[in-house]
Amino acid sequence: MCHLKRIVSALAMMAALLPLGCSSDDDTGVLTLTSPSIQAGKAIPKEFTCEGKAFGEGTSPELDWSNPPSGTKSYAILLKDLTIEAGEAGDMDPEHPYHWTIWNIPGGTQKLSASLSNDQHPISGADQLNGGPPFISPAPYGYFGPCPNLAAAGLGAPKETHNDAFILYAFSDETLTPPAYDAGTDPDAPLNPVRQLATFFESHPSLLKKVELKFTADATPATCPGFPNPPFTCADAAP
Repeated sequence: MCHLKRIVSALAMMAALLPLGCSSDDDTGVLTLTSPSIQAGKAIPKEFTCEGKAFGEGTSPELDWSNPPSGTKSYAILLKDLTIEAGEAGDMDPEHPYHWTIWNIPGGTQKLSASLSNDQHPISGADQLNGGPPFISPAPYGYFGPCPNLAAAGLGAPKETHNDAFILYAFSDETLTPPAYDAGTDPDAPLNPVRQLATFFESHPSLLKKVELKFTADATPATCPGFPNPPFTCADAAP
């Protein structure tokens, strides 16, 4: 009899554990961010960077996502230089890792097409902004791709390969209203608005989940033509 009770007890424990083992199949899954043009951990194709172009130019890649958490009503996407942020680059300015963002992407959307326009509202309902300095075209709205070797092109600094990431945020609020932009106290070095938006996203109470698509970039912009004057000039330009 004792032996039988032990068997019944063991079966009861197994039955109780079965739902726990299968619970992940009943969820919406793990939020995933991918791109048909970018392999995670690999170099991003040059067309999505400043390579051979004026600083700040480049086209945005297609981005796709799936398995949003339950209750998602909007998304934001941020492009960030992880190497600068970690203090592992020649460029140590904490404002510079934050390249570009688009937010208030409608919750029914699960794809951004490539080559977004440079308008403030490239898709219905959404806002975009880049973190380039004021002299950059298409400031202040268009996509600002990875460009780690500005100093290499203009000042002869060693070339670097940086780690970057597109970060997807899922929110339970349909519309996010960021705080007013703080330009700082130095008019010659205004603070990066995309950095402030990143802080806003990370601390927002309706943030449900985020996911990163990491890649590398070693892009170098063209030195002539392309750089504005000042601070850069073309060596073959007429005096």
